[in-house]
Amino acid sequence: MNGEQMRKSWNGMSEEIISGIAEWRQQHPQATFRELEEEVDRRLAVMRAKMLADAAMASAQREWEQGSQGVGCPECGATLERKGKKKRKLLTRGGQEIELEREYGVCPACGQGIFPPG
Repeated sequence: MNGEQMRKSWNGMSEEIISGIAEWRQQHPQATFRELEEEVDRRLAVMRAKMLADAAMASAQREWEQGSQGVGCPECGATLERKGKKKRKLLTRGGQEIELEREYGVCPACGQGIFPPG
């Protein structure tokens, strides 16, 4: 997903969130400020997770470069052995689970497994 595609996706999602919050407020006219804040945070957490996942998957670091000399282990510096793509589930600070798929490698010297950041 390129930058323009991400912006379009995020813009559409933000419009849905804004409409949804306005609708929720009409359905809950007696809601307290705290309840309103919780509803806004709940909806924004979903968008935040989508933005994080999209941006991470668009990162140049998600895959090792073809034909590169290899990626060095951050612990000992040895060249990592590629182990193919792996999926990793992460939990955002907003409590949303996202899944990233990245190249994975293991250091033959120290055994450190590396799932590229970013």
